[in-house]
Amino acid sequence: MSLHSAVWRVHCSAVDDIALIESALAWLAGDGVELTREKNKSYHGAPQLILEASITKKRDARDAFVRLGKQTLEELLHNGISSHIDENKILHLRIDIDDLVQGRVRMARGVERKMAAKGRFKIESYPGEKPETVIVNLIEECLES
Repeated sequence: MSLHSAVWRVHCSAVDDIALIESALAWLAGDGVELTREKNKSYHGAPQLILEASITKKRDARDAFVRLGKQTLEELLHNGISSHIDENKILHLRIDIDDLVQGRVRMARGVERKMAAKGRFKIESYPGEKPETVIVNLIEECLES
């Protein structure tokens, strides 16, 4: 068991370095990624750009998950995975954008969660399987290799 797909999304303002963030997002998502840009307005009316990296192949989604790195995967195991999984079997993660543009992957905490790369991984689990168990097994498999 593994992952069906993955999506990384970043909301950028007019003052952000879009090219730098887009490059970091493409690196995080890896091969097989489809990058899209959507111009929009924020809640308060300011212009914003939503960058999205969609990964539709299972193998590429797993590779993107592995790209989180040993430290982040160990942190997920240590802090508990259940709070990151919703009722639709989607694993939600937030990666600190400041570290990401420097080539490092670190979970966003506190106020960092506002400006973060938001990841959604669709878990491949079937009736009788717990999504948490599938992800824990995947993390352990990734850490061993």
